[in-house]
Amino acid sequence: MRTSIAAMVMLSLSLCFIASAQTPTPPYLQIRSVPHGTVKSVEYKSKSLGTDRKLVVYTPPGYEQSTTRYPILYLLHGAGSDETSWTARGQAHVILDNLIADGKLKPLVVAMPFGFAAARTPGAARGDAAENKMQRDGFTKDFLEDVIPFVESSFRVYTDRDHRAIAGLSLGGAQSLALGLTHLELFSRVAAFSPAMGAANNPTSGGVDFETVLADAQRINTQLRFLWLSSGTEDTLFDSIRQFSQQLSQHKVEHFFRVTGGAHTYAVWQRNLNDVAPMLFAE
Repeated sequence: MRTSIAAMVMLSLSLCFIASAQTPTPPYLQIRSVPHGTVKSVEYKSKSLGTDRKLVVYTPPGYEQSTTRYPILYLLHGAGSDETSWTARGQAHVILDNLIADGKLKPLVVAMPFGFAAARTPGAARGDAAENKMQRDGFTKDFLEDVIPFVESSFRVYTDRDHRAIAGLSLGGAQSLALGLTHLELFSRVAAFSPAMGAANNPTSGGVDFETVLADAQRINTQLRFLWLSSGTEDTLFDSIRQFSQQLSQHKVEHFFRVTGGAHTYAVWQRNLNDVAPMLFAE
């Protein structure tokens, strides 16, 4: 990992607390008179799941008028949400527009897929291990065999691992860790915001055995340009996330662990995205 990235992180590692609802909207969430990217919902055929599915794609300002290829970030949602949540609730496109306008972020394409194999009935009880494994294994197969090829054939993005990143919140953070750390041939940047570690590290419910994965720390450190883990101190998942950071450190896997104030909320994840996005493809 480059020293310049580490320096950027060190500048922001001091404990910060998410403002209350009465405070003004953070600058990165303010809709400003700047060039705006395009958010669209697109359909694709999932051969692996035998069905039609949707994903949301953000293309940066000027995409339609250019012939440029862009880096690609796959941005994953949490449990109880869908492919629309990062824009509808998280306002990811506003954050990205502002970062690009301020010269803090090089333009990129962001693809936001549906993170389950099949939609669950609203209000249904939490699935058992067998259902969770089906959902996560099915999503992984769709993501690797259908989503990535579809995005690369439909949008002007680079197709090499050096220009491909994966990040997500909660369940999506867990999926990002599991996918990113087990597919180093595909991803060079991985970020997890408040990851639900129980969904990442339990093979019986679709997770991975991180003790085995992290055993080859040299390969991970060589292949990954960026590995980020973050959590709010009021998050009920905080202890498990801190323990995973400790596990990474025990295996001597280089990573950033960002601790902020806040709970398991979009206010935390929006700030995480604003902080992480400029570092993903920084030179």
